[in-house]
Amino acid sequence: METSELAIKIDHDWPSGTIIVTSAELAGVGLSPRLLAAAVKSGLLLRIRHGAYTKMAQWQGKFPSEKDALRIAAHFKATRGNSLYSHVSAARLLGLYVWNADAIIHVTTPSSCSATSAVPGVRVHRRALEAGAHQQIRHPRLGTVRVTRLEQTIVDCARTESFVTAVIIGDCGLHNGASLEVMHQLLSMLTGRRGVRAARRVLEALSIGSESAGETRLRLAVAEMDVPQPEYQVWLRAAGNNYRVGGAWRDIKLALEFDGKTKYFAYKRTEDAIYEERLRERELMEEGWSFLRVEWKHLAEREWLERRILASRELARRRNGLQ
Repeated sequence: METSELAIKIDHDWPSGTIIVTSAELAGVGLSPRLLAAAVKSGLLLRIRHGAYTKMAQWQGKFPSEKDALRIAAHFKATRGNSLYSHVSAARLLGLYVWNADAIIHVTTPSSCSATSAVPGVRVHRRALEAGAHQQIRHPRLGTVRVTRLEQTIVDCARTESFVTAVIIGDCGLHNGASLEVMHQLLSMLTGRRGVRAARRVLEALSIGSESAGETRLRLAVAEMDVPQPEYQVWLRAAGNNYRVGGAWRDIKLALEFDGKTKYFAYKRTEDAIYEERLRERELMEEGWSFLRVEWKHLAEREWLERRILASRELARRRNGLQ
C-alpha cells in the first residue's frame, strides 16, 4: 500500500476521540502488523511502547509534560490497567508538578518476578507496600488507576530523584494536602535503606506555600546565594487589601516574584488574572514597595541573578531613604 493510501486509511479508521490506540484495536479496523510497521517506518505512526500507537502528527505537537502523560496512558492501555504506578509516574498521575525527571514509567509490585521487568522504558520496584500506601483514583482520561498515596509518592521521589526535582514534587504535594508528619513516619520505617538521608534533606526543604515549580526553584536557588535571605509567602496590606508575594525583604520593601505563565493562567481567565496582578502591583508600589521579577531563563544564570538581587536590594534601600 502506498504511503498516501495508508495515511488515508489511518485517518478514516482511527478510533474517534482517541490519541493512544492499541495494536489489538487497530487490528480490529484492518490495520495488520505489516501495515502498522509500514506506518511507523513512514512516520505516520509512533509506537510509544509495545502494543500502543499514536499519530506522529499529534505526538510532535505536544509539550514534554503531555508526552510524559501519553507514555503513561500507553502503558496503562497496553497492560489493561493492572499496574500500580509509583514514584514519578504516580506524581504525574496525581497532578503534581514534575520538573526535570526522565520519561521512565515506574510501577511497584510485591512479586519477585514480573512480566514488565524487561520492557524498555519501565522500571519495576519490587517491594511489599502496606495496604494504606496505595489507592485507586479516578483519572480524567484513564478512568480507575492504581497509584501510591500522596505521602508515599513524595517519599519515593525524595529517595530516588534529584534534590530540586523532589522538592518541587513535595512542595506541590504539601500544597495539595500531603501530611509532613506522615512522610516523616514513612521515612522512619526505612532507616538504613538507600536514599533515606537524601529524602530527609528534601523533607526539611519543603514549603507548603509554593504555588509553582518556578517558585520552588527560585527559593532553592536563592538559598544557595550569599545574599540576605527573604521571607517567603508574605502577606502585605495596601489600599485596604491583603496581597501575597512569593518572597519579600520587609525592611527595604522589596518583593521577590517568580514570573511564569502558570502563575497567571492556571486557574483564572487571562484578562482577569493580568488585571488583578497589575492592581496588586500598583497598590503595593504606592505603599513604597518595589518588585524583583525572575523568569525561568534567569534560573540558569545563578551568578547573574545573585548580582541582580544585590543591585535590586541596594536600589530599594536608596529609594526608601535607608543607609
